[in-house]
Amino acid sequence: MDGRKSVFFAYLFALIGGPFGLHHLYLGRTQHALLWFTTFGGFVMGWIYELLFSISKYVREANCDHQLMLHYYIRMRQMKSPSFEITRLCGQYLTSLIYGFLTYYAFPETWHEQASKAIFVAVCTAVAIALGTKLVGTIGPRQCSFVWPLFGALIGLPLLIRPPNLAPSFNIPIILCCIMFEWKIEWNFDYFQMAAISKIKDSTPSVSLKQIRIKRRHIVKRCLLYGLGALIFVGVFTSAIYQNLQVDVDGRRVKIKDVLNDFFKSQKFLLFYEQMKRILHHLFSFYMQHGVKGLWKQIWTILDFENQQQAFKILNLSTNASQKEIESQCRSLSRQWHPDRYRNSEEKQNAQTIFMNIQQACDRLSHERRRRQTLNTMKRENPQ
Repeated sequence: MDGRKSVFFAYLFALIGGPFGLHHLYLGRTQHALLWFTTFGGFVMGWIYELLFSISKYVREANCDHQLMLHYYIRMRQMKSPSFEITRLCGQYLTSLIYGFLTYYAFPETWHEQASKAIFVAVCTAVAIALGTKLVGTIGPRQCSFVWPLFGALIGLPLLIRPPNLAPSFNIPIILCCIMFEWKIEWNFDYFQMAAISKIKDSTPSVSLKQIRIKRRHIVKRCLLYGLGALIFVGVFTSAIYQNLQVDVDGRRVKIKDVLNDFFKSQKFLLFYEQMKRILHHLFSFYMQHGVKGLWKQIWTILDFENQQQAFKILNLSTNASQKEIESQCRSLSRQWHPDRYRNSEEKQNAQTIFMNIQQACDRLSHERRRRQTLNTMKRENPQ
């Protein structure tokens, strides 16, 4: 997947997992893929826009198309820094707002009541805001040190430290963050390994441009970075939901974390927990004595026993029933519940379901009988 990229596969991945950045991961755009995962395809609108206008350009960029490289070369020679883009600014604002909001509310409410912890929460929120600004702003051959957007967010830090009864103000820190970012934004010549471009003469740019290769991490590294970033985001998102989501219980609003805490302290859960501990302890002891093969055989024996019990229950027989009684009951129930005996559509459908269960139960017990006969024969022929 690290050779020339295909337009077909790029569109295929965009259709299958576009909102999660799967096509960007395929094209080597790890940062863009992670951004799409955390914003669900750029709030869906970004994903749709790419499907209509941008994917072919991304493929050309991934394949270092000569004309596209020449376009970037001309822009970098004519402009000292990337131009201001209103759509990118809107993306920075929305992404930073989402990151900051989730990070702030991912912490327990009690933390906002204590000065030291409230400052820690505010700093983490400022870091998340700066990360959102940089993530959107540095897509493509653009770069800016993380220090500058973080500095802008930290200037607005006092607005993120509020009493529990007042909501924090995210707008000013985000705006300051974006201003600092735009002030320090510059071209990233290493994005296309363009360090040599500055030495190219205007008359012969094409000779060296053909030798340019885009810098991309190996697919394994890309997937690991993507997975790590996605895991962190899911953790923060889950914590925010856990700390703030409310449900109706007997007509009153209760936070889901309180419901879960009560459940984990309930007698039923404690009893279930103790039973699971005993089962796991028994399995571990059995494994230490008999190994993996013996443990696997024991599990299948238990499952077979449960299936046999269910088969006897369906046939309305005791587990001590003889083979003759089993065969007689199978014939009797099969005649009683055969679908051809019923004309009403509902009764016929119900009879068909029961008839199939009876046949499966009979087959199960018949198979078990043959298996036991085979084992007994083998023991007689090969006594130990």
